[in-house]
Order: sequence, then C-alpha cells, then structure tokens
Amino acid sequence: MASSRIKETFRRHIDRKPDGAHVSQGAWKRVRHLIGLLFLLAVLSRLSYLGLRAFHHDESLDAWFSLQYLDGTYKGYDPVYHGPLRFYLTAAFFWLFGQSDSIARLLPAISGIAVVLLPWVWRRSLGTIGTSISVALLLTSPTMLYFSRFGREDSFFLALTFLTVITLISFLHSPRRWHPIALLSLLVLSLAVKESVFLTVFIFGSFGIVLIAQDLLTGTFHRTKGSLIGKPRYKKLKREVRIEGVGRRTISVRSRVSENSNGQSISEEVIRRWFFLLGVGLMIAVFLWIGTNPGEQEGSPTLIKLGVYGAVLAFIALVCGFIAARRKSMFSQVPVFRALLVPRFGGWIFAVVIAAIVFVALFTQFFQQFDGPGVTTAPYGAIRNGLVSGFEYWLGEQATVRGDSRWQYYLVLLLAYEWIALGLAFAGLISVLRKPNLFGQIIAWWACASLIVYSWAGERMPWLLVHLLLPIVILGGIGAQSIWDGIKSRGATVCFSLLLILGFGYATVTSVYSSYLRGGEPQELFVQAGQATPEVVEWAEQLETLDRISLAHFGEHLEVKIDSDVYWPYGWYLRDFHSSSYAVIENESFPSGADIIFVPHWDRINLGDEDGAYLEIPYEHRWWWVPEFDTGIANPSQFGDLISAWADWVWNREPWDSGSSRCPASLSGSVYIREEIFALAETYFNSPFPRRGDKPEYKKSCQNVTNFLVSNR
Repeated sequence: MASSRIKETFRRHIDRKPDGAHVSQGAWKRVRHLIGLLFLLAVLSRLSYLGLRAFHHDESLDAWFSLQYLDGTYKGYDPVYHGPLRFYLTAAFFWLFGQSDSIARLLPAISGIAVVLLPWVWRRSLGTIGTSISVALLLTSPTMLYFSRFGREDSFFLALTFLTVITLISFLHSPRRWHPIALLSLLVLSLAVKESVFLTVFIFGSFGIVLIAQDLLTGTFHRTKGSLIGKPRYKKLKREVRIEGVGRRTISVRSRVSENSNGQSISEEVIRRWFFLLGVGLMIAVFLWIGTNPGEQEGSPTLIKLGVYGAVLAFIALVCGFIAARRKSMFSQVPVFRALLVPRFGGWIFAVVIAAIVFVALFTQFFQQFDGPGVTTAPYGAIRNGLVSGFEYWLGEQATVRGDSRWQYYLVLLLAYEWIALGLAFAGLISVLRKPNLFGQIIAWWACASLIVYSWAGERMPWLLVHLLLPIVILGGIGAQSIWDGIKSRGATVCFSLLLILGFGYATVTSVYSSYLRGGEPQELFVQAGQATPEVVEWAEQLETLDRISLAHFGEHLEVKIDSDVYWPYGWYLRDFHSSSYAVIENESFPSGADIIFVPHWDRINLGDEDGAYLEIPYEHRWWWVPEFDTGIANPSQFGDLISAWADWVWNREPWDSGSSRCPASLSGSVYIREEIFALAETYFNSPFPRRGDKPEYKKSCQNVTNFLVSNR
C-alpha cells in the first residue's frame, strides 16, 4: 500500500504533458526531421569561417594558455583567466588538428551546436511546437551564434549548465542512483571552466529551498488519493429523476458519496504559484537591499545579506515542515525528499568521492602539478586555489563593476537582439503562473533568477548574455506551445505565424551580419573594448612576411618590441615569431635598439634627431562602442529623436552620438619602424604596411568617426 502511494505521489509530481504533447507519431516524426535539419544548420553556422573575425583580447589569452599546456609550460589555475578545463580540451584540438584561429574557437563552436540540440531532451514537456521553437530560437539567435564563434569559455560553460539543469530535472522527476554522481561531477566540471558556477549554485540552491517548502505544504493540503491518514467524510447529494410513466411522476433520490477527508483545501497550483512569486520577490528585495555595488560594504557585507535571504527561505521551509508535522503528513511521500533518498547515503558518499577525484584531477593538471602558479590571485597550492581562490577573486571583483555599469544593460541587449525570444518568454511566464508544474516552474525560476542575478552582479559583459538567454529561450518554447494550444481561429494562427516569421527573419539576418559580414565592427553591441581591429591581423601577417625578407637580406630576424598594453592578441598571432617580445615601454625607456616597436598612444614619443632612424605609422589597436541608451529625455520633444536613433541602429546598424561623444572609439597606437626596414618593405610591397583609413563609415553624428583617438598624428 505504501509503495502504491509513493508511486502515485511521483505520478502527480511529474509534469502534466502540455496539450500539444498528445499528438500523433506522424507529427513527432515530422518534428524529428525538422530538428535534424536545424541541427545540420547549426553545424554549418557554427563551424564555417571560424577564423573570419579578428581575435578579441580574451580569445588570444585562452588560445595562448592552451598552447602553454600543450607545451608543458602551463603553471596552473589562476581565477583571473578562469578554470583550466577548456585549456586542456583546446590543447587537445591543437594536437589533433594543428594551431589556428579556427581551431582555437572549435570548443565553443561544438558547445554551441550541443546547446542548439539539447532542448530535444525536454520534448515531452515542451511539446512539438515548443521544442521546435526552442531549437530554432537557439539556432538563429544573434547572441548564441556570435558567442558560439567566440573563443572564450562562456559557450562551453553554458553547455555544461544546460546538462546540469537537464540532470537536475531528471533527478526530481525520476530519481536514479547515478544522478548524484552526474550532478556533482557536472558542477565540478563547471567550476573548472568558470566561477559563474557560484551563481548557478545560488540560483538552484535557493529554488531547492522553495521546492522543499512548497512540497511540504502541497503534501499537507493536497494528499494523494487513497491516503489512509484521516477519516473519510461524506456529503449528501439530492437528485431528481423524472420517470416517464403513469402521471410522469418525479422521484427524489438521496445518496451519500464518500470524499477524502483531506481534500483540496488549497490547490497545488495555488501553492506553486505563490511560492514561486514569493521566492522571486524576496530575491529582488535582497538585491535592492544590497544595491548597485555588490562588493563588500561597510557594516553589512554582501554575503551577510545573501545569507539573510537564504535564512528567510529556510525559515519558511521550517514553518511548512512544522505544519506538515502537525497534520501528520508522511515526509517520505514528499517528492523532493524521496528523490534525495533514492540514492541512499552510500550513493551520496560515492558521488562526493567521484566528484572530489575529478576536482583534484582537473586542478592539478591530471595529478601532475600540485603547486599553484604563485601569483597574487592564486597564492596557494593547486587544490586550495581551486577550492577558495576562485570564490575570493569573484567576490572581490564584485566591487569593481567591470564592464558596463548599468543594471538594465542585459535588458537592453535582449530587446535589441532577442525581442522574439523575450516576447515568447513573457507568454511562457504567464502560462507557468496560470498552470504551474515542476518543469515550467524550474525553467521560469531559472530565467527570472538569472536575469536578476546577472543584472546585479558587478561584471556586466556582452558574452554573459548567453547565460540569461538560454532559460529565456526555453521559457519562450513553453510560451509558444501555450499560444499554439490556445489558438481557436485561422486568423489567430496566421497572425502568430507571421510574427514568428518576422522574428526569425530579423534574428537570421542580424546573426549573419553580426557574425559574418560585419566581423567585429564596433557598432555591434556584442563588441567589447578588447576587440582587436583588422589592422592587428594585417600587421601580424605583414611582420611574418617581412621577417623572412629581413632574414634573406640581412641574415638576421627582425627584433620586434610590443608594449604590454597592446601585447594581446599579438602574443597569439606572433607565437611562432622568432624575436617578438613583451615589453614595458614608456617615453623615457624607448627601446631604440629594436627594429619595430608597438606602443599605445599614451606612450608615443616625438621623434627627434637622435631618433631619426625611425618612421612612425599610427594605427588602431582595439575598438568599441558604448552607447548611452539610458540617459533619458529632457522633454517630450526628444522622444522622436530617441526612437529614430534606435530605428537607424536596428535597420542600418547606424551608431549614434548621444551627446557625450560616445561614437565608436578605439585604442590607437603607433608603430615605429627603422628606415631601412621600411625601405625594404617598399621594395617588395606596393602597400608595405596597413593604413588607418580602413575604418567603418557612418552617417549622421558619427559620420567622421571623430571619437577614434587620434593622439599620434
């Protein structure tokens, strides 16, 4: 009897299938064919022309550390450059396929392909339309495509997060003994990629407390059918039956019908809905309490305030547990407790041991290096660095507010690039609140909490947008299925289809332009200040060729000095160069013995007679655009200008100057070349060196790109 009650509990706990899920096998076969086609498009779009865009500063560092691991010179985990796992994997790709820009970006590209396909795992919960829309949104998303072709760790971390959430939901639905091993191992793998795993743990840890509280309350007020607790109660029903016969008499019949004594005094949907709103509301409140500077604050540090949030949730769970105990509920029937008990104590111990072995292996370079790199941000041994240095560094960085400082930064990027996903996600949120189930509740919590937490965190960079966007897309799939199921007329079907066509058309065109045709041009909001200009690639290629010519003419390689402020991505591009070196160059320490010298504009020198052996060529090293989209309008007459500026950007990618000289800008520099080397280049090349004239051309207030720093004319 107890076994049947437990099975019934799990059947209730597992999500109700959406209306669109009960379809024919033929419909699912068509969906499989569509998903197969979208998968092939994902492979093509993620892997083609991977080396097209110039390397970002961070991409070159990731590739360089991977090369160091391949060469045996990697010193170990330093949280400044994040976890070592992707260095190991990228080094393996270098070993298998050779060293190139494309291979350096292969891991994020493969991860991006996996992310596009993974919603198929949830097809029974998303339905035919929801699954197809989710996969299509991930495929055509400008954000997902751009950062799947971007050699940082975020795409790989996103794939691991996706797998973690899939495993978590599977564990809560149908717990198996292997689930703890998979969950803990995935968290360790994520930690070995990026410290953002702390945010993941916070998001789903807080949801876990909310889930325990609501399951306790649900088990108290909404018992399963057949529960033996409490006595049944009866209600009397009076029915009138008309009998066709003599005189057509009416006979009243009274009956007693049994009803469970623990009937739905509070419905399960109401409990789920209000616990979801309570948890999200408290999360918003605590981050408003912390404020816009999440670093340690005098008197009440951030960790204490986050601890208060956790304590409040825990207190609510304890109250719910007390209510359940007073009503003599069976705690073994609470689904979340049952899931935790399935692996048993030995299973959890075994999972911890496996995760610990994986952790030690990853942070000690597979048991080869137990010493740390010995730097300020990682001063301990390899294992201790992995345990504490990452968290210490991440917490310290919250006070610096790196990247964009505006809390609404991600909302603006979502509205600019991902409005179709955002709109469908809003419909999905409404659907989840109307008819909440476990799957929908987890996805909605993931989406809302990610938007809140990442908007609060001190580092706001464009590549972090993917971590918010993924749950928003899955929630959008839920929304698309709910809209489709609710459509009752042909006209509504046509309107919804046209909206999807418009949204996917905009996303596809924007993706092609931002990832292929425009490369890393600064009018795209994805382009952050570390993005190298095409001139950097041209200079690197020219130096390689010129070095060979110098060796043939003078019998020696060129000596190239690159200032530390502009060394990356040259460190990657010139990795095989014989005599390029990292240097700290200032006006008073000009390395006059070198053949070619690269400096930023603030270290530029005025060539006098004593330095007359050099020629100066100005160039643009990095570029970016940070639009002021949040300055507001002083009076209603300016509203039209604001709309016009955004419309020009959406249609033509025309940047604007918002009144504070925020047109696209660059970090400019100078290249000093010995006269004989310059003459040698002119002998062999019509255009011996890259010219500064190849910059994007804009109209209106940014027509002349006047904000490019021209400090070295």
